[in-house]
Amino acid sequence: MTRSASRLPQIPDLLVGLVDERLSGARCTGRAPWFDAELDDETAEDRSERLTWARAQCARCPVAASCRTAVSEIDHPTGVWAGHTHGLPGRPTTKDSA
Repeated sequence: MTRSASRLPQIPDLLVGLVDERLSGARCTGRAPWFDAELDDETAEDRSERLTWARAQCARCPVAASCRTAVSEIDHPTGVWAGHTHGLPGRPTTKDSA
């Protein structure tokens, strides 16, 4: 099937480079905001509950080992990766902080 004949939406070439095939099947797929470091207008209590939930998802994720590898390759990760929270204010954002 050619690209023009397909009725499926095409992923722009710019976005294809952002997809890490090692993370295919991750429990966070389609739930990105739940794994973000911070959300606008969120209380500290709400953030704590959300991040606790996100870390629990990571604990049951079938690609957790690949996620640990992927996050080690990122200079300044933010959010929950492989069960660790990165990029919150007042916390170090280096790879060693996990």
